[in-house]
Amino acid sequence: DLTGALAAIAEVPPSTADARFLTYRAQVLLAVGRVDEAGADLERALAATPRDPGALSLQAIVAVVQNDRERALQLSGAAVEAAPASATAHLARSYALQSRFDLAGARSIALRAVGLDPQDALAWARLAELHASFGEVGEALAAASKASALAPDLSRTRTVLGYARLAEVKPRAAEQEFERAIALDSAD
Repeated sequence: DLTGALAAIAEVPPSTADARFLTYRAQVLLAVGRVDEAGADLERALAATPRDPGALSLQAIVAVVQNDRERALQLSGAAVEAAPASATAHLARSYALQSRFDLAGARSIALRAVGLDPQDALAWARLAELHASFGEVGEALAAASKASALAPDLSRTRTVLGYARLAEVKPRAAEQEFERAIALDSAD
């Protein structure tokens, strides 16, 4: 509920310097495309807690999107170093490696992420994407199905499952998953 989250966040005093809150607010702001505001919150979070793995992970993802591969790799490495047991940090690292065309490394890190947190639906969705990139249809479908089972109301898991269904040449099943994803979040 991004609208509700934004409304609740707006009531928090702007001077709040708690790194966890600032990182959460940045995550919500990024979800609605407010990159500059999110970046300022991430900088403030890191000023308060210099090795905050959540803030470093989000900065790494922003760097990937901005095609700053070196910065993404550096930030994701710092996130993993700060929190070696964090699936989120490993997922940021996976995207950074993919941005450098290291798909094998990205998949290896995604496998580590699901090992660290087997209940993380986004980690399973990420792993499904990477299996699909190697043409591993069965593995992609298994990982996408796991992601969707863990978080059936998350559009991302439904979208990835839709692509896995397309890879196994089941267009009607894929279409159903895409329709579910659109119903959950048409902006995704």
